[in-house]
Amino acid sequence: MDDIIIAGSCLSEIKIIKEVLNCSFKIKDIGELKYLRGLEVVTSNKGIHLCQRKYNLDILIETGMLGSKPCTTPLMSNNKIVFEDAEKLKNPESYRRLIGKLLYLTNTRPDITFNVHLRSQFVQEPTIHHQ
Repeated sequence: MDDIIIAGSCLSEIKIIKEVLNCSFKIKDIGELKYLRGLEVVTSNKGIHLCQRKYNLDILIETGMLGSKPCTTPLMSNNKIVFEDAEKLKNPESYRRLIGKLLYLTNTRPDITFNVHLRSQFVQEPTIHHQ
């Protein structure tokens, strides 16, 4: 991602920053930010609120897990079964795409970072155990 978001309450300072950056970068002013790359942006008198609710819902719909109930995710104590002669997924791209989306979701959900990191170790050759 090569986008820069400049936000603040002082428009004159933002204008100065944009002029300085314009010398080195191509700048496009998109106005008040509402949604960018999975991040919903809501501004109020109290400040800026970032949320990935829609992005999260899109992932749940795509994977067919919208009606699922939340639960704790147990970790396997013995990972040998994952590496030993397990049948490889026929379409590993769907697993890779899901892991990529989950990695991006960790921007606002640090509680899932450890589990997503564990699963990202298998993107090269996911097996049926990773479905």
